[in-house]
Amino acid sequence: MTFSNNDTIAALVTPPGEGGIAVIRLSGPEAFALAARVFSPRSAQRVETFASHTIHLGEIHHPHLTSPARQTEGGQASGGGRKRAVVLDQALLSIFRAPHSYTGEDVVEFSLHGGMVLAAKVLELILAGGARFAEPGEFTRRAFLNGKLDLTQAEAVLDLIKSKSDLSIQTAMRQLSGALSARLKGLKDRLMKLYAHMEAFLDFPDEDLEVYSDGEMARSLRQAHEEIGALIQSFQRGALLREGALLVIAGKPNVGKSSLFNALLERDRALVSEFAGTTRDTLEEWLEIKGLAVRLADTAGLMHAAPHPLDALGVECAKTTLQGAQAYLFVLDGTRAPDKEDFLAWKNLEAGRPVIGILNKADLGTRMNSQERSKFSAVSCWLEISSKTRSGLEDLEQKIFEALAGMHADTAGEQITRVRHKKALESSFEALSRAEKAFQERASLELVTLDLRLAIDALRELIGEIYSEDLLDVIFSEFCIGK
Repeated sequence: MTFSNNDTIAALVTPPGEGGIAVIRLSGPEAFALAARVFSPRSAQRVETFASHTIHLGEIHHPHLTSPARQTEGGQASGGGRKRAVVLDQALLSIFRAPHSYTGEDVVEFSLHGGMVLAAKVLELILAGGARFAEPGEFTRRAFLNGKLDLTQAEAVLDLIKSKSDLSIQTAMRQLSGALSARLKGLKDRLMKLYAHMEAFLDFPDEDLEVYSDGEMARSLRQAHEEIGALIQSFQRGALLREGALLVIAGKPNVGKSSLFNALLERDRALVSEFAGTTRDTLEEWLEIKGLAVRLADTAGLMHAAPHPLDALGVECAKTTLQGAQAYLFVLDGTRAPDKEDFLAWKNLEAGRPVIGILNKADLGTRMNSQERSKFSAVSCWLEISSKTRSGLEDLEQKIFEALAGMHADTAGEQITRVRHKKALESSFEALSRAEKAFQERASLELVTLDLRLAIDALRELIGEIYSEDLLDVIFSEFCIGK
């Protein structure tokens, strides 16, 4: 649809359903007038005169429905016999005047008693009064268009809402506070100064302006180039913080993979039985371990010859999941020596990724000796676990944290978390590489400034100084309605 800042939008900003409170937000030029149409404050003031950042108690009434006037003790109608508007709820009205609001526009919020029917009825009245139902992310979109946020901060709002761990919350909050924006804008400003200096030389060649002989310009190009490269390198860590590391439980059938999956989740998520091959599909659940977001996956048992076509499909699905894992929990039946099927399962793990060896069923005794363990050379450590009694799980969580924490190194610094960020920085990096090479070779400054301008524009697009409506549509379509 075509977005317009000239209309007033409204939406429920709390999750639908029953709860202690429901909040409806309005933003736009008619927000106060629409609120006054349905809200009667307890004070003698009018809604339009309320000061910004104040909260007022009152009643929400239906402007088109009335009830009979109340009767006095003498049987006379109060209020001269006039009918009264039907009161729907007692509510609080919060006032935020432009430009000091989330969207930069006039904003009001109704805090109602939670309930699906009541919230829907009040929202229906507001829409009937002339407001438009907000599109997904439209409040944040207006905040961006009105200069309250840049694009990286707007995306951080969504990352914060969807955070799955303490570290992902911290990363989103740093980005929302403008730390990443400040770094990108600083980079852009430094490149702009270089660009302006080179343009001045092209425009006034007779002036005594040093360019190629100025070592500071070469250093500035190199430093910007290296800084953008470092930000690109941070993408893998940032994406893991945002999306969670995929930790896959692998092994042959009937070694207790699903029991371990359930034990780590502390609930019965996977079906468990004494029969081999019970798990045929990959199950994935979110788990937080010491502040890290983990996508824990339970896979079908890996076997050489599947007895049933469905087992074969389960094995193929497991192999696909193993390829995308960041780390593995390799499970063996600790009551037995490893056999050919264990080694066949082991060969499916991707090299170069952390592997924690699990000797399961420790409550029945562990018989696997150190020589047998050494045959699985890439295992970083072995733990004796009982999924049944939960013994050893605390040690396992610590080892998981240690294995994954290295992937989240330097979490205190700014890092990029989205593919859009990475692609924009890569475009800037490539253009800056060409500019730096041309500068070192003392090529025509017109060639240098052409690529330098491309590098600057890529950074401007990243923070939202340059944008298209199609780009905004893609970004804000991920948001929920009401944010």
